[in-house]
Amino acid sequence: MSIFRLNDVGAKIPLTSTLARVASSIMVWIVCQPISGHSQSQARSWLDEPNPASWNKPGAAIPAAPKLQETVDPRCRELTRPAQSAEDKQVRGHGWDLVGAYQGGWQIVVIGGTAGYDGMCRPRQFQNFVFVQGAFAGTLAPQPMDSRTDGALSRVYLQNARQLTAEYQRYAANDPLCCPSGTTTVTFDIAADARVVRPVSASTTKH
Repeated sequence: MSIFRLNDVGAKIPLTSTLARVASSIMVWIVCQPISGHSQSQARSWLDEPNPASWNKPGAAIPAAPKLQETVDPRCRELTRPAQSAEDKQVRGHGWDLVGAYQGGWQIVVIGGTAGYDGMCRPRQFQNFVFVQGAFAGTLAPQPMDSRTDGALSRVYLQNARQLTAEYQRYAANDPLCCPSGTTTVTFDIAADARVVRPVSASTTKH
């Protein structure tokens, strides 16, 4: 493509090669700039509290999976885990698909469940459920979470019969979806007598 300027009488005159290169470079830079459609919400999260208030109560029922409008890709459902235990069946019975391996020890079981999936079959509106001695003891977040968003749970560690820890991804406003820049670790106490799990402390580290 030729680039021209107009002289005083309106005639087209080719730009110098230097100016042409500069103009072309600017055009390439504009075209190649990434579209920044991702910006994580910076509203204060329960994970920002050093001593989070508990949302779990003794004797509470397993929450039902939220109803999502989109059609689920059958290939995503093929990746779900079949129910293998009474706890699995309880979670499935409330509308959740089982995702990931369960964790167990000390008569504690942690099960992941999701209500939906994104285009890459990552869980959407997912939750983790804790059972103590076969009874539901609570969830590991106050609300369902979405993959690759601020506050999404990534790992759970059973420490002993009275404690577990969970890690949550923390995104700054301009973090790419692939790479959250922080992690919040929450310690949960497990009251076996009341069969309830409660958060007791949270700390955030930057990568």
